[in-house]
Amino acid sequence: MTHAFSIHEALRFGWHKTRDHSALLFQVLLTLFALQVTSAIVDKVLAGTVLGVLASFALAVAGVILGAGFMHIALKLAHSQPAHYHDLVPKAQTVWLYFCTSVVAGLLVFVGIIALIIPGIYLALRFSMARFAVLEGAHITESLRKSSRLTHGHKWKLLWFFLVLGVINLLGALALAVGLLVTIPVSLIAYAHVYLKLKNRA
Repeated sequence: MTHAFSIHEALRFGWHKTRDHSALLFQVLLTLFALQVTSAIVDKVLAGTVLGVLASFALAVAGVILGAGFMHIALKLAHSQPAHYHDLVPKAQTVWLYFCTSVVAGLLVFVGIIALIIPGIYLALRFSMARFAVLEGAHITESLRKSSRLTHGHKWKLLWFFLVLGVINLLGALALAVGLLVTIPVSLIAYAHVYLKLKNRA
């Protein structure tokens, strides 16, 4: 029986795509960084005010949009499709489904963690591909079912994969956080690559 995916190959793929599209990915990361800085300023300057609450809400919405857009760009690069900066803002319906799927999956994982830690980890791995499925046009329940099907029989390998990504990004953060400019896109594109590998195998 052949392996569904190789962690080493996925990371190498992520590195090559990051290197080949470094200008685009740097723009994306700079935008996300600017959003974080703006959020920190709003929390500091407008804390406890109505304007601060409204601004924080608007920034949270922007965070969801840009988060979906970043995953969308990573998925397009993993598909070897052309990706552009404007892809950072997906269609409103896609963002809404992405948000709802993230919330539903997050609640299920949270319930699993409350019950026992291990069920929470299991559910996190089971639904780890749901957001990519949404970005490819699936609805909420469909994306959860699809993720369950794709990850079936591969959860131990996925656990190791996500642990490796965690270590890589920790090292990136320790490198004065500059390393995150490389490790974050490498990780996300490798993640998208694993999704496509599981999808093609299924």
